[in-house]
Amino acid sequence: MNQRSVKKTLEEQLRMYELLEGIHTFVSRHPELSYIEFDYYVVHDMTLFSVEPDFDFNKLNEDIHHIKKTIPAVKRIFNKPIIVLKDSDDVVPVENARIINQGTFLHLANHGQYVSNVTDHGVKPRKLLTRIYEDDYQIYENMVFCNYIDDVLSLVKKNRRILNSLLYASDIMRFNLLEKVNHVNYFLALGKLHTGYIRDFSQYVSLSRELLHELSQISYAINPRLHKPVYQKNLKRNRYLKLKKTNIFISQKDYKLVYKTYKDLVGEQKSKPKEDIIEDEEMRQRYLLYVQMLTIFAIGHFRFVIKPGLKIDFNSLYVSFTFKTWKLDVFTNNKKEIILHFNKDQSYKMILVNSDDAKSLTYYKKNYAIDEVIKISHHDEGYLERDDIHISIDDIDSFRRLQQIMLKGMINSDQKRDICPFCGGKLYPDSHKQYHECHDCMIQIKDNDCPDTRKSYTYTDNLNQHKPNMQHIDIKSDEYWYYEKQVESMLYFRNITRINRDGDILCPYCNKVHDQKNSKRRI
Repeated sequence: MNQRSVKKTLEEQLRMYELLEGIHTFVSRHPELSYIEFDYYVVHDMTLFSVEPDFDFNKLNEDIHHIKKTIPAVKRIFNKPIIVLKDSDDVVPVENARIINQGTFLHLANHGQYVSNVTDHGVKPRKLLTRIYEDDYQIYENMVFCNYIDDVLSLVKKNRRILNSLLYASDIMRFNLLEKVNHVNYFLALGKLHTGYIRDFSQYVSLSRELLHELSQISYAINPRLHKPVYQKNLKRNRYLKLKKTNIFISQKDYKLVYKTYKDLVGEQKSKPKEDIIEDEEMRQRYLLYVQMLTIFAIGHFRFVIKPGLKIDFNSLYVSFTFKTWKLDVFTNNKKEIILHFNKDQSYKMILVNSDDAKSLTYYKKNYAIDEVIKISHHDEGYLERDDIHISIDDIDSFRRLQQIMLKGMINSDQKRDICPFCGGKLYPDSHKQYHECHDCMIQIKDNDCPDTRKSYTYTDNLNQHKPNMQHIDIKSDEYWYYEKQVESMLYFRNITRINRDGDILCPYCNKVHDQKNSKRRI
């Protein structure tokens, strides 16, 4: 899979920096804690999941109300914008010349290279100078209008993501105590992460659905019209124009309404963002600190235990957990990466590294004896398009992705296949179908060969698990974000390899679906 090129935006950096501020402050106050103390603070004094702590629903509601008032005017401007007629002289083939005047003859008389032939009947030109008239959309008012459109779409996209995250976090809290597909500690972990969310946002669930619907209506009204000339002809423009009241903004009612609304949204002048406000190294350290805190939380809610009195030093992490016959050592490498070292029948070492700083597997193998490099990132990008793991404080599924990584490490460090790494039950071999299965949680551990690379890989399956039949959604759809969430969680994060939109296991080497009937492992 090709490496993803991450394009950072200042807005995203600032937002993530502010969300991680609480983690940074907490560790400065509590540099060392026992796991029992850590678990207590997760519920009472620390936030490992937060969508937007200062989100103002009333302000968004007002902004949407004002923007919706401009939609009829926006549609009319898209269809019939104010333009000026621009004329220019150009030499064109004679068959394309539409306007001929005195200047045409003077130009031909002085440029003999454009004469095709001279006969007794006169001159036969090859090219002629003509005047070309074209519509000029690049007036100040239209550029301001396009800036308004861009800012409205940016507001829609940003708030749709926030509201979708809030609603998704609310939806997955619907308990089904009879189900056996999720981990036994799943709802316990969710409840702890949701403490702050429920306190701050539970009363806004209905309003969030209404606002999300209205944002979708705004998007549906604008996006189909972006192909219009008034927008396409102004793609290259100054996006930070100072707003000033011109005659058109005073006299033309549609432009006047857009100008007034835009001024209320951004003020007299849209300020150009300053660069280098946040140091990259400081941002990386804050993000790594959050990831190691969430990793400790995820491990503790995956049935791993730690000595009760042992203190965890978050500034220099090195801690050991055990589950059955597995041992897991977690430590940081100079505050740059997190290393997970699994031991059971054999050693398996994984490293979590920020996607922006990831080096080659050869580098990590040589320097740290790493078996697998896991690239992580807080950048919001769809599951089907990314080649790293999304770990972010504003995504409720982040801890499940870390548990997914742990499940993979446990399986790869296990040769006997005697204990279920998911629930701790007994694994039973099936010599006919050549896999191991747990009769309690129904997980199946299988091996397969990649025919393209001739490499072996291990994957998990559950034949009794029902895969929802989801209709494929176009990537440009506003519902695509939620669709990708459903695809990723289709197997309840019990898969240790990626899956496609149909829930089929993808080979980690060639990213294809292979025939999974034959297994290399002999039982």
